[in-house]
Amino acid sequence: MAHKLSRSVVTLFVLASATASPATVNAEAPSPGSPGNSVPPITESQRQFLSEVARRTLRDLVLGRGAYELRYAPQALHTLETEVLVRLREQGYLLGTGVAGPGPVAQVVRDATLTAGSAFEKAGEEALPSINRMLIEIEVLGPEEHLEIDADWTDPHLIAPHIEPGVHGFVLRAQKVRPQYCCPSEIFTSDIIVEDAVRHASQTLLALQAKIVDMRVFRFRTAHWYQPASGEKIVSLRRGLTVIPEDAVTPDKVNDAIDKVVDYMLYRQLPTGLFSYQYESARNVYTADDNLVRQAGAVASMAIHAKWSGKSATRGAADMGIRRLLKGFALVPGDDQAAYIATEDGQNKLGVTALTCIALAQHPQAERYQRQRRKLVRGMLWLQRPSGMFITAFPPAVQIDAQEYFPGEALLAMAMDYDLEPTAEVLDAFDRAIAFYRVYFQGQPSPAFVPWQVQAFALMAHKTKRTDYVEYVFELTDWLAKKQLDRSNCAWPEMWGGVSSYQPGRAGVSTAAYLEGFADAVHLARENDDARRVRRYEEVVRIATRFVMQLQVRPEETYFIRSPKDAIGAIRTSPSLNVYRIDHCQHALVGLMKAHDVLFGNLD
Repeated sequence: MAHKLSRSVVTLFVLASATASPATVNAEAPSPGSPGNSVPPITESQRQFLSEVARRTLRDLVLGRGAYELRYAPQALHTLETEVLVRLREQGYLLGTGVAGPGPVAQVVRDATLTAGSAFEKAGEEALPSINRMLIEIEVLGPEEHLEIDADWTDPHLIAPHIEPGVHGFVLRAQKVRPQYCCPSEIFTSDIIVEDAVRHASQTLLALQAKIVDMRVFRFRTAHWYQPASGEKIVSLRRGLTVIPEDAVTPDKVNDAIDKVVDYMLYRQLPTGLFSYQYESARNVYTADDNLVRQAGAVASMAIHAKWSGKSATRGAADMGIRRLLKGFALVPGDDQAAYIATEDGQNKLGVTALTCIALAQHPQAERYQRQRRKLVRGMLWLQRPSGMFITAFPPAVQIDAQEYFPGEALLAMAMDYDLEPTAEVLDAFDRAIAFYRVYFQGQPSPAFVPWQVQAFALMAHKTKRTDYVEYVFELTDWLAKKQLDRSNCAWPEMWGGVSSYQPGRAGVSTAAYLEGFADAVHLARENDDARRVRRYEEVVRIATRFVMQLQVRPEETYFIRSPKDAIGAIRTSPSLNVYRIDHCQHALVGLMKAHDVLFGNLD
């Protein structure tokens, strides 16, 4: 059977109830973080029943028996009238889509399946094995909720905050034109953001009718599940995820998450020693994009894991990556004891040198790289100005941007070097750095700034017992921890532990980087007998760990992905954005290792 998957920005569909009134209209606009209307009340056993209805419908269709005769349905389903979307998939390929309703849900599932499976009509008995192993995905729409947005409805940035990605679908309605629907599942299977889906829907409406009258926006939730094959149990989803419970953070499960991300990163390592940079599941492609700073970070994570676990596989991966990075080893002009990593693009970003230095310092056999490490440290010191600020690129490039990232990475590399070989010049660099960057953060607070600075100054506070370093670490950590989502400020359990760093209520993979700093702050709080912060930071680490584990792709979440091996074990960009970048995996790996040590003790 030949399959072809067509891809667009997002597949918007028109339901049979194009002129039907919405089930519920709110007089007031709901708050952005509110759950909205309910999910259709369909139990697990009822979902199993409806999946079997769909499969029996397909069997009768291929055998030429006409529409499946629905003689029985559970009593609770008789009174549930709704609209349904059915998709048929095989090995990630979309074979057919059908929509139907409103009507009794079992009947509507049958009708939607007839449309989805129309290409198989009268295919004969030879098609039955395919029908039995076909994945059947069902999405049942709940009641609609009116969003009273007092602004230009064509502006996606005004609508998107009211749409929880992968949880809410939305409808754009106007007079004399068919409404445009986007189901929640269309967000996370298309690798798009809500703003783009809204923009596409509004442009489609405008194309249908140049002048839109009485435009209204609605949102809704869905019950969403699939049956992998005939007779198998259904898999219920939210945002395309199988939701991890709060008690999932155990030593064994954290270790399992670490092992899986390691295996995935090893799979992604190329013969050059670097890694395939980004996989996009919706298009089933590795992009041509690359970023040597992030590549160096991935190499560093291999060295850190090798030291943490003693495993030869990651030590070998670290060695391969280090050899590749050191090909750019170059001396600073005028100083044969100072070096940096020159890059082919001539940008020579400080981050590449800093993260390479971290890989050298954290390698299980760090003494092998002592000579190169010391020269790289001296090269980074060469970039620091008397004020304490770092220039963020080596000549011929001269930059001062990326102050949120590169100086913290350089300071962490220096702190690791100081841990191995204390020197007065590194200590002096930290004295100047805290004077500058503490004031810098107070004037321009940024979540991205925090984890690198916290890790660097926490290590130096441990080594030097400097109270100003301790206070600085706590100041940064307290500020960022307030942005964490939990029961008190978030309606979605799968989001608990994520850090809402830039947009209220939204969190993504940056939490993995924040986890690295949070874990070091726990150690420092314990060391300083700060019981209140110990309790607070331990809880921050625990639920952040749960969130990072939630971002890891499990086999049952790859039902729409054509190449599961390129996804399983990876770390998503966000719970509803299935793009897998190598540095996302790097931060998750290091964060999970640190969390394991904080929560359960060292591996050995």
